[in-house]
Amino acid sequence: MRYLPSKGIGVQPDLLHPALMASRLGMQSLAVGRPAADDPDEQAGLSEISLNGSPRHCLQLLAPILRDLSQADRPGWLSLIDPPLPISHKWLRASGLDPQRILIIRPRRGMDTLKLCCDILELGHSHTVVSWLTSPAGNHLLDRAAHRGHCASLNIRMGTQA
Repeated sequence: MRYLPSKGIGVQPDLLHPALMASRLGMQSLAVGRPAADDPDEQAGLSEISLNGSPRHCLQLLAPILRDLSQADRPGWLSLIDPPLPISHKWLRASGLDPQRILIIRPRRGMDTLKLCCDILELGHSHTVVSWLTSPAGNHLLDRAAHRGHCASLNIRMGTQA
């Protein structure tokens, strides 16, 4: 049996919205009774997301995550280091993100993207640095740099559908 591709772009996000909202409410209830996360080191460190599917579908799933990060009530930039080519200021605006709070940084030819990510993290001018590194070999370096810069590092692995 073959399934026809969906022609509507709002179908999948509608399915995920209740799950995302439930997880958000669950996280808020866990935070009750705990001291506020005013300590920057408490939010510093590396997180990773793995998305599989078509690049267009992955970007649809990624948009709400980036929107939440861009609206964070924390000082500093949301820095996107070497994002996929479709991510541009035009895409940010079309996805409902505020390009005024987001830096898109593309390395020059021959630059080491991992080193660039670590340098941006250590500077500490970003509340979150988002990267698209494919190898887990540098995860410990990203985590250490995030702690030094008192910011969060989010690495996104985008695969393809098998």
